Amino acid sequence: MIRLIIFNLVLLLVSCSTSKKEKTVEEKQPNIILIMADDMGFSDLGFMGSGIQTPNIDRLAAESTVFDNAYIASAPCMPARREIWTGRYEFPLRGWGPLEPDDPDLALLVSSHGHTSMFISDHYHMWERGSGNYHFNFSGAEFIRGQENDLWITDPTIPIDYPADQEKLAKHTMRPGSFERYKRNTAHFKTERDYFAPQVFQKAGDWVEQNRSLNDFFLLIECFDPHEPFDPPYPYNEMYNPGYTGDNVIWPTYGWQSYSEEELQQIRALYAGELTMVDHWLGMFLDKVRQLGLMDDTMIVMVTDHGHMFGEHNLMGKPWSDLSDSNLYQEMAHIPLIIYHPKQAQAGKRVPHLVQLVDLFPTVLDGFNIEPPEETQGKSLLPYVLVPGKGTPIRDVACYGRFGEAINITDGKWTLYLWPPPERNEPLNWYSPLPPQFGAVQVTGDYNGVCYSAKVTRGETRSALYNIKDDYAQVHNLYEQEPEVAARLTEKIGRFLRSIDAPPEQLIRLGIEKGE
Repeated sequence: MIRLIIFNLVLLLVSCSTSKKEKTVEEKQPNIILIMADDMGFSDLGFMGSGIQTPNIDRLAAESTVFDNAYIASAPCMPARREIWTGRYEFPLRGWGPLEPDDPDLALLVSSHGHTSMFISDHYHMWERGSGNYHFNFSGAEFIRGQENDLWITDPTIPIDYPADQEKLAKHTMRPGSFERYKRNTAHFKTERDYFAPQVFQKAGDWVEQNRSLNDFFLLIECFDPHEPFDPPYPYNEMYNPGYTGDNVIWPTYGWQSYSEEELQQIRALYAGELTMVDHWLGMFLDKVRQLGLMDDTMIVMVTDHGHMFGEHNLMGKPWSDLSDSNLYQEMAHIPLIIYHPKQAQAGKRVPHLVQLVDLFPTVLDGFNIEPPEETQGKSLLPYVLVPGKGTPIRDVACYGRFGEAINITDGKWTLYLWPPPERNEPLNWYSPLPPQFGAVQVTGDYNGVCYSAKVTRGETRSALYNIKDDYAQVHNLYEQEPEVAARLTEKIGRFLRSIDAPPEQLIRLGIEKGE
């Protein structure tokens, strides 16, 4: 009898072991490819009726889940990336900077769990002073040199061709000679394949082909385009405004919009051409993934860091707080997010719930069946993709901002830009051992082991409230007419800041709580 019991126990153990092995094989986690293209607004894409040709993004969207209410969290470029890398909100703590030593780094977590990770990018901020450590923990990394302000080619004999009056081109006081540097970096370009987006996606396709035999992989592709300079080759440079003969302002100056209507139309056309070029080479890459048979076991995420202003609200670019109007309007804050999964519940699904960039960190970890760190503030989006139906909202509001400026909130219908009272923008602390390296932030005190006292220069600002369902262009400021809505959203900002353990001074500077 005892022998029979032991025999049955052995059989049970063997059966359980076999079952677990079969389940592991059956439920193998897919590869994950995360694709970021800079400065791409939600309404810029072809499938949103923009008139810009993006057939490959449109096709990917039709095969995937599209998040109709995806928002940034922290702006601009590097703050957005830190949130993707860590799953934590940055804008209440600091602005532009590197990963901190104690950050829960996405690449480190993925690699330490045995997954090969690769980073391919032409985003030069990834190796410059004050931000260049985001690639450290990938299994491999490859950079394409020369974008925008990249400190690369110095050859003084290269002639500089100015396509517009020099006064109309970008004036970056932090880096004099930006335009000339860019022209030297790109003087060797002969064909379309030499340009940055083509290089990025060609190298990504080659990497996938060479590494297709891996058990699984995480590939993060960063394409700086369609970020300015808006300098696409033929035919993209003539695709959207044929016959134009005026100044080509390929690198417009941030701030108040000062260009003629003809020049502004051409700037938009050059951006559109750049976006179509990105789409074309993205399509070449996705075709390679399909040809290699990887669509059946690969999850693909397509996203951006933020949008770009092209004259809306009389603004150009990503204006800073020294203006009297630097709100993160819909053109900046409302972003495209597309997720393809081989086991998705429904192709072409549209999710109406509010999601943010901080959600990508736990989403990638979830894709590899890795438990996110306890301090993670984002939520995995995979349930929206894998489960039929629209799912349950993971948040009732989305809060976003830029360090030292307004804190912005949307519930999907209303958007509030809450600025500190006009007489103050303090107290304000920068939480990092590295002082500010970029933007309008000034240090006003020594590092005390936790933070620097900081100041952000700003013009005269005022809080604003918009009904984005009825007024997506945000023409009608209803802050004075709808005090109850403004008060409700202000209370939710306070609740959000407390929920993420934001520094108490953030509530004080906004007037939500009283300081001593």
